[in-house]
Amino acid sequence: MILVVLDHDGNRLRKGSLEALTRARALAEALGTQVAGVLLSEGQAPVEEARGHVATLFVAELGPYTPEKWAAGVLAAAKDGVKAIVAPSSRQSRTYLGRVAYALKAGLLEDTLESWAEGGMVYATRYAYLNRVTQKVRAALPVVLTVKPNTTPLAQPLGSMGEVVPLSVPQVATVEVLERVQEEKKGVSLTEANVVVTGGRGLGSAEAFKEVEELAALLGGAVGATRAVVDAGWRPYAEQVGQTGKTVQPALYIALGVSGAVQHLAGMNKSKYIVAVNKDPDAPIFKHADYGIVGDVHQVLPALIQTVKKLKD
Repeated sequence: MILVVLDHDGNRLRKGSLEALTRARALAEALGTQVAGVLLSEGQAPVEEARGHVATLFVAELGPYTPEKWAAGVLAAAKDGVKAIVAPSSRQSRTYLGRVAYALKAGLLEDTLESWAEGGMVYATRYAYLNRVTQKVRAALPVVLTVKPNTTPLAQPLGSMGEVVPLSVPQVATVEVLERVQEEKKGVSLTEANVVVTGGRGLGSAEAFKEVEELAALLGGAVGATRAVVDAGWRPYAEQVGQTGKTVQPALYIALGVSGAVQHLAGMNKSKYIVAVNKDPDAPIFKHADYGIVGDVHQVLPALIQTVKKLKD
């Protein structure tokens, strides 16, 4: 069995889950086995959508998230034997899948770009050294594998509805969650966006991000920020792109007033197209940009917004 962990927002499966399903189906075909899904939640979960993608769907309501609970849930679904566990790569997956791999004595391949099975082994590629090189790695079965966002085609429904199997998950000693404050989300998820518009310190103020938000909305994208911007309190940490923030790989990345420090480049340098605006012609970002504009971002950004509006009319 290949087990897919299906991430969701309570209403629908996340894009990363559909990418993980595609990878899982390919591994299942190569290994001569079936794909099953596991849907863990703290309340509402998109069961009907999920069962349209797998023949068997394990479901458990576990209450507020903790790494111990989610690891126990995945292990409960895998108790009948599993060749591979495939999950979307996320900050949350990094906190519990290591526990799963340890319990199963399995190899752990994280943030993979592609994966395949050959000769009883699972191979994968992934970035290393601040995304400057690509590694080819392998692990013997069983294996736990995570899928880097925006690297894999999205899976389509099977055309039939799978069986739903309630999971009995043992109680685990864990930290008790007393309260959780969830930040209000606006627009597209940063890691799932096909377009990311990022503002840097060169914007000069938090107020300047209103135009960044406007451009991102016009393009159907998400807003990103550099560490300097987040440290200044202009934008929330959830929008930080870079080595100590989120890694994105959109079709289009627009960097506004971003100098291009190596730590920031580690989070976005694999974007398909990079457009940079900076008044410094020697800014490091231009070495990585497909298109560069040397100029005052406060003049260029409004012009970009007006141009996009005209194209959309």
